[in-house]
Amino acid sequence: MADGRLRRAQADCLRHIETSRREQAVRDAMGEYLVNEIGQHYLQGELCVPTLAIVAAEEDDDSTAHVWCDCWIDWYTPAGDTLMSVSGGNHAGCMTLRLQPDGTLRVTDFEQTVDGAGNDASARRIFGSHYYIYSNVHSHNIREALRCQQLREYCRRHNLGYTHYKDYGWDPVPLTE
Repeated sequence: MADGRLRRAQADCLRHIETSRREQAVRDAMGEYLVNEIGQHYLQGELCVPTLAIVAAEEDDDSTAHVWCDCWIDWYTPAGDTLMSVSGGNHAGCMTLRLQPDGTLRVTDFEQTVDGAGNDASARRIFGSHYYIYSNVHSHNIREALRCQQLREYCRRHNLGYTHYKDYGWDPVPLTE
């Protein structure tokens, strides 16, 4: 009996590890796309850091996934221990990711909401049944909390000693937990 529970626990652990790897691969592919394809259209600083809020995800098969997301791209220039915001913007919609022959995931399509007066109508169309979640995630407070958390993790992963970020006209925000 104990052996059966141990095998089930080990199988659950392996499934969890594989799910975490897959989720990280999706986030990495999305971040790379945002930096390389979208970030290049903004006034550039020294660091380009995306903020990802995944609203929902569905897989068509083992090689294609659709991810509804509310993403932000921000360029920063360091000033002492603070990352000063240079430029950035919001990019929400549905990304299609496909498994490549080399085993990596890549964003192959990104249907984005439109700017201006048509934003809400396009968000309702693109997000569909996920719109309610999107509308909650798309709030300033949620965005800033995610931005701080993900920027802190970015600095940690890249061994960067920045302790604050600052938007023009605003006080510095600490990157502490």
